[in-house]
Amino acid sequence: MVYLTSNASLAEDLTQETFAFAWANVSRYKGRASLKTWLHQIAYHKFIDSQRKLKRHYALMSNLRRERRDAPETLNPLYRLVTDERSFLLYEAMRKLKSSEYIVIVLHYIQGLSFREMAKVIDEPVGTSKWRTSKALKKLKALLTGRI
Repeated sequence: MVYLTSNASLAEDLTQETFAFAWANVSRYKGRASLKTWLHQIAYHKFIDSQRKLKRHYALMSNLRRERRDAPETLNPLYRLVTDERSFLLYEAMRKLKSSEYIVIVLHYIQGLSFREMAKVIDEPVGTSKWRTSKALKKLKALLTGRI
């Protein structure tokens, strides 16, 4: 795992996640491949998921930095008021979503779970999770633009 991540700490975390996942899902092991291959497959998927999370994190941080540079003085009370108002409007619109819509938005966009992780959490196929997230986003956009 250290060879994949080039980071000993991340490798340790992913190894721990791999064995925890394997232990929790040992009933899924069918014996079609060796145990070693099965563990490597789990580890690889954990690594890919971690890279996706890092990519989203860096993109978000980059956008936030860009907004800070582009924004008028962040200490300006008017700027803070507008920002607080936008946050308020977003959360008010989110409160109008159905519980199932709210959950997928929170899990994916706020908690940062991949669609695969989110599908496991809510116990449904990945495709269904993607569809529900897309539907929830459209409804949220409609709420924010006043179309609902």
